[in-house]
Amino acid sequence: MGFAVLLLDLLTGPFLLFPILFVVPVSLSAWLSSTRWAYALAVLLPAGRLLIAVFVDTPSPLIYSVTNALVRVGVLLFLAFLVGRTARQTKALQERVAGLVTVCAWSRTVEYQGEWISFEEYLKRRFNIDTSHGISPDEAQKAFGDLDTDGRDA
Repeated sequence: MGFAVLLLDLLTGPFLLFPILFVVPVSLSAWLSSTRWAYALAVLLPAGRLLIAVFVDTPSPLIYSVTNALVRVGVLLFLAFLVGRTARQTKALQERVAGLVTVCAWSRTVEYQGEWISFEEYLKRRFNIDTSHGISPDEAQKAFGDLDTDGRDA
């Protein structure tokens, strides 16, 4: 991909001072692959453009070509950093959202794979956990508050 971009850059001629074509592969690499590849492209593409400027394009002072290459490297490295960081944060957010469970506020059923099932069934299907039932002390007090602990009326 980098070679194809350099070829396109060669065809555009010396009139583009900052080859916008470099932004696309660096951004895509940082988003889809890794920032290492994006950093490599951020250095190699301007270096290739520098070689084109020195050996193919109309001669200009070498200091201008080197300065342009360094500015391009700096901007592309910063772009690779920002896109890579945004990609990591987006993936982390997607993982957090994927871990959310939708629970009905009225029936307390859980949406799992497009079906509304009981919480107990959800635990069984998703985590292979069997459940049993009991009563909490607070609910026992609310329901049977007038009974003694041995089951007789007070």
